[in-house]
Amino acid sequence: MDVLSEDILMEILVRLPVKCLFQFKCVSKSWCSLIKSPRFTHLHVTRAKNGDQEGVILVKRFIKDERKIVLSLHSKDESLSLQVVAPDFEVPYSTYLNMILVGTCHGIICLKSNESGGIYLCNPATREFLTLPDPPFRCPQGYFCQLGEMGFGFDAVSDDFKIITFTEITPDEYNDDLNSCKVDIYSLSTNSWRELDPDVTLPEWVYNPRFSVLFNGCFHWCTPLITDSFGLQILSFEFSTEQFREIQFPDGAPDTEGEYGMQKLIVLDNSLALMWYNITGSQISDQHFDIWVMMEYGVQESWVKKFSIGPLSGIDCPLSSWNSNKLLWEMSNGQLASCPVLGDNRGSLTKYNIHGSPTTLQADIYHESLVALGELCGRRMN
Repeated sequence: MDVLSEDILMEILVRLPVKCLFQFKCVSKSWCSLIKSPRFTHLHVTRAKNGDQEGVILVKRFIKDERKIVLSLHSKDESLSLQVVAPDFEVPYSTYLNMILVGTCHGIICLKSNESGGIYLCNPATREFLTLPDPPFRCPQGYFCQLGEMGFGFDAVSDDFKIITFTEITPDEYNDDLNSCKVDIYSLSTNSWRELDPDVTLPEWVYNPRFSVLFNGCFHWCTPLITDSFGLQILSFEFSTEQFREIQFPDGAPDTEGEYGMQKLIVLDNSLALMWYNITGSQISDQHFDIWVMMEYGVQESWVKKFSIGPLSGIDCPLSSWNSNKLLWEMSNGQLASCPVLGDNRGSLTKYNIHGSPTTLQADIYHESLVALGELCGRRMN
């Protein structure tokens, strides 16, 4: 610090990965104070968000023989065949098919337990794990309530991580007219929940989080149309304004789930994209995949059918994009695979030595950060 000014030193250190920064905290008290400062953490996260830092591929999987769910981080460098870049992180409180990866944002990931309904935040880079308080809502007598799908993101206006949950409310005695959906918001800065009065009519349910995505400050789900006709649409929620928006499927894309059709939302080459594919039986078998890309976010007319790949066999589910030209898949045996969507090798599967119990794999692009959950949790209540 006697040689370099704090600003110059910060400009150098902010380019380094979290592992190196933890080591450099031991150099001196002044270096440790600088690296732990909110300003440094913000700059480090901003560089990752803007693409100035190379992300990694986060894989969530269940290891059957060891009866645990782990998070593993792998290099995005295609020449390294998804090389592991950090030790696996074992998820606490996890059992078979128990834990769902809701999403990742600014180095923090959100997990949901399907067994207990518990919701958790985790920073794999710092190995920090936080259990959130339960929503205060109590189910009215004569009704059955179930925590449905969720979304996780960051409110850039209030500088706060938020979680949105949908609770499905149905009467004990079936009556379709009485079904409803309740929405709650969790704020990390206050460590509390509050009910949200939606600005649109909500569907009774939204799709599995394995098929939803965070993009452009909004979380997106596939949901039924809010009309008398049977069909599907994209429902988005912006974390800064806390408002919903309905996005129609692209023209020409099948907008009904049907008996053998599935939809998956992904981010492809920094654009919102919709995958549609057929399924046969319990797995995809020699099927084709069509991919529509929204070239200008929020503009319905900008949907373009950009890719068609296949036939592919032995695939269970698409997981995520990889760089700008590849997709990650879960094989029917729980193995991770990829294939390009462009070029001469389009649709050619590459399998990796990354396995989990079938249907337990999830993957996303992850940017590590120094965000300290314990320091942020409830900071505005102090």
